[in-house]
Amino acid sequence: MNLWLDDVRNPSDFGAIGFEWAKTAAEAVALLKTGAVEFASLDHDLGACPTCLNGRTETDWLIEHGGQSMPNCEHWGTGYDVVCWMEEHGIWPPRGVFVHSANPVGAAKMRQAIARHYDEAGA
Repeated sequence: MNLWLDDVRNPSDFGAIGFEWAKTAAEAVALLKTGAVEFASLDHDLGACPTCLNGRTETDWLIEHGGQSMPNCEHWGTGYDVVCWMEEHGIWPPRGVFVHSANPVGAAKMRQAIARHYDEAGA
């Protein structure tokens, strides 16, 4: 199976047909634990749960914070949390991991860890 991790972007809107869509880090990890994930495309910012948004919408949050970054919370996690879990458990999709995040800092951290694994594995 192919994994698509993103809280808002539908994989089929980006040509990722047949991907399993996970919207939180926990959902992505659950799919990775099956051992069936062959390829993964990951976002970094996964939004925040209603409790952490404290009654606000993500749009409200972005307006309050000048549109600088998406909200994140420990309940939904980030794509980087998923990459750290893969590192800790040695579970990596054999066909690779792609980062499709628009967050330059988060994406760079994710790509660094991903490259480290695949370089060490000789892939």
